[in-house]
Amino acid sequence: SIIVMSSYRSYDYQSKLYDRYVSEDGKEKADTYSGRPGHSEHQTGLAIDIYNGEKEYTKFEETEEFNWMKEHAHEYGFILRFPKNKEKETGYQYESWHYRYVGTKVANYIHKNKISLEEYIAKNINKK
Repeated sequence: SIIVMSSYRSYDYQSKLYDRYVSEDGKEKADTYSGRPGHSEHQTGLAIDIYNGEKEYTKFEETEEFNWMKEHAHEYGFILRFPKNKEKETGYQYESWHYRYVGTKVANYIHKNKISLEEYIAKNINKK
């Protein structure tokens, strides 16, 4: 079971969420796992957070569903947005539950080359 637990967020909702994270962990740490209002991918409608309905979403990596997503998400145009060991490139900590729709062509390229969206952009879009 792959369940979307968070998708589109309004500016106001993102603002409240981000402010809560800042009050709990401080701005510097919150910026490693939450987009500031106006900068969150969830506000684009292209990002989703998922879980399997059984394990806590932060443990999604430990599920069969995660393994399935790792092997098949790109076939549907989705990428694991903040991959492990790509914190330097993305600016965010690893999140096994956060996926973004980029289309099948881009998702397949990212999957095949084991790169982040930032690396794809730097290589293919920022050339101009």
